[in-house]
Amino acid sequence: MRELNTQLSRWLLGGSIYLTGWYYEGPALQAAQMGAISMLLMAGFFSVLSGDTLRVRPSLVEWLFSTAFLFAMLVAWATGNLLSTMYGAMLLLVLTAIALVVRHNRASELAAVFRWAYVALLATLLLVEPQALFASLAGNVEYGQGLIRYQPLGMHPNLSGLVYGGGALLFFQRYLAVHTRPRQLFALAMAGLCLCVLLAASARAGMLALCITGLTGVTLIAWRGSRRARMGLVLAALAGLALVLFKWADIKDYLSLILDVDSPTRGVDSGATGRADLWQAGIELVFSDGALMFTGRGIRSALPDIIGFPVESSYINLALEHGLFFGSLIALAFIVTAGRALRHGLQPGPARHQVFMAGLMLVFILAQSIFNRYLIGVGNPYSLWILVLVLQLNLPAASTARAASRYSPALAGLKGEPT
Repeated sequence: MRELNTQLSRWLLGGSIYLTGWYYEGPALQAAQMGAISMLLMAGFFSVLSGDTLRVRPSLVEWLFSTAFLFAMLVAWATGNLLSTMYGAMLLLVLTAIALVVRHNRASELAAVFRWAYVALLATLLLVEPQALFASLAGNVEYGQGLIRYQPLGMHPNLSGLVYGGGALLFFQRYLAVHTRPRQLFALAMAGLCLCVLLAASARAGMLALCITGLTGVTLIAWRGSRRARMGLVLAALAGLALVLFKWADIKDYLSLILDVDSPTRGVDSGATGRADLWQAGIELVFSDGALMFTGRGIRSALPDIIGFPVESSYINLALEHGLFFGSLIALAFIVTAGRALRHGLQPGPARHQVFMAGLMLVFILAQSIFNRYLIGVGNPYSLWILVLVLQLNLPAASTARAASRYSPALAGLKGEPT
């Protein structure tokens, strides 16, 4: 029964991740989101039912998140915002379920569950929307509309940049972890397909976040990396430079098209007024009320249909929903966790690149969060993965060395992986 309950927990978690990749508008979206949350809660239940949950005290980050969610729920309840109160309660339940799942003594398999869910999503895209994907990837421009941006399974192109850009990092982590050629090729193929979706969606924020992530990794490896890592970096740089020099004209033309730089609304002549104006309006709203500036307005209380405009930044969104105090602490928790993972990932030792890649995944969502509001979220695959990852990376050391080794992020994803 233990093995059965463990497998049920993994399948339910995988199903939940898969459902969060569907974004077709209407009742189907609501059903998918509610189904994903239900399956996630059940995954936590069966994880406990397996009897293999290790007793590890709550981490500081878990205390912070739970306190922030509870406080936001109480604020929403006090102001009569029933919907926000329900969202706060839901996040508390989800946080509890994830905290239970990451304490299972086979929590190293969670990375594999997320990767398999991504494989299922990518396979679905190729099965259901191949023409739309390849047309947008080629740079489909229609008169009167401009560049047609791909929306995988109804997902907004900006969110696609987060989900599939992060997916590419997840598969590249897998590529670094395995040593057999077929598994490496499979991981690289999945990473490449994720990048194709990113390009087809013309998700410029996602591309910029990946560039920031790559620049962060390159800088740290050049500064503190091992001799072997530096040599690999030099070889990769030389290969990339040769490719750019050989195909510069084609690369320039394609990037100009896919980045939509000549668009009057998205191009370089638009003055970058769209998001800048929204950010200014969001900041003004944060400071418009002294009490709400501290308490926040409650989870999901900064939606466009409530405040009148979209908040295109996780950091402004955190300030609006959780207040400056808890919002700053939540953002700081992600930043500190990323810094710790990158620092430990550069230390000598087996499989340290896994920890380093975990840190870069956090850098990616932190950079993306400047332009989007999905830093704290469970409604898309990558935000859900990041929440799992942050809780894993912050678990206190277990009472025995054997249990502690199971929690080591350096070992995450090394067991029970897909071939």
